[in-house]
Amino acid sequence: MRTYFSLALAMVMLVLGACAAVQPGRSMGREIDDFNASTRLKASMLRAEGYALNGVGVEITEGVVLLSGHAPRPEDRIYAECLAWSVHSVRQVSNQIEVGGRRGFVQASRDAWITQQLRARLASDRNVRSLNFNIETRSGVVHLLGYARSPEERDRAATHASLIEGVKRVIVLARASGDGLDLPARGARQADACSRVAQEPDSGKSQN
Repeated sequence: MRTYFSLALAMVMLVLGACAAVQPGRSMGREIDDFNASTRLKASMLRAEGYALNGVGVEITEGVVLLSGHAPRPEDRIYAECLAWSVHSVRQVSNQIEVGGRRGFVQASRDAWITQQLRARLASDRNVRSLNFNIETRSGVVHLLGYARSPEERDRAATHASLIEGVKRVIVLARASGDGLDLPARGARQADACSRVAQEPDSGKSQN
């Protein structure tokens, strides 16, 4: 019985240690909140009648929402932001949705190459824990999400991105240890975004 208990305890400690090694500073509760927020937002976008949001990408890390991809009209772009602010646990929304058509194959390939290059750079830097960063590249613009162990680590990751050929801009959305965790006045942000949707002349009209 004692042997069984010891083995069970060792397995629990091993699992906990592995989780801590992969995402230091990232709580299990925060990861669950991000997953649930992403699920709710995507479901809301699928149910949005009169708006074309099927080309919008959603990434949520540490309560930070990145909206990317494309939408046919300005009101579609704004409505996606309105929906994002309606989700609990969201502390920031970066709306990078492009109005117009999809990226061409050449640009999409360049973006994928930039992302691969940055992942390789971060993985080779001993002062950066690459697993804690999410990378999204759209039209040469790199978005860094995730959790950094210090502001200096976050700056190093951003510097790596800026040195890659073809990168036009780096948008840093990653949270660093020591950053404030107070949530913004989400209701006010939501009201502002949703009011801007109502101001669009063709708001809510279905796409043909």
